[in-house]
Amino acid sequence: MDIKSELIHLDSLPWEPFGGKTKDIFRKTLSATTFPSGFKAVLTLAKPGGEFPEHIDLYTHIFYILEGEGEVLLEGRKIPTKRGDSLTIKAGKKHGYRNKKQTDFILITLNIFERGEEQ
Repeated sequence: MDIKSELIHLDSLPWEPFGGKTKDIFRKTLSATTFPSGFKAVLTLAKPGGEFPEHIDLYTHIFYILEGEGEVLLEGRKIPTKRGDSLTIKAGKKHGYRNKKQTDFILITLNIFERGEEQ
């Protein structure tokens, strides 16, 4: 295996708008590999005032907060999060997040398909 084809220097990649109904949410994919299970690892940036509206996914998320403070919405609850926090959101749970602070909110988002394949 050629390690250079697997190594990504994230500073050299532009932030891509997440799109959809998100507001000021951007991402960088952490692996060039496509996994048969659909697993994804993404570096996510919520700018000040940024919001990922509440929605339901068919896969589990693990959020790991790298920088800043945010608020995760989970099944009607507001959960404050900060650097060093990790939060698991099971498939089928209504969730979203937002950045109500004046600094960037950066997290790693892991998308895990529990049945081993993307739906």
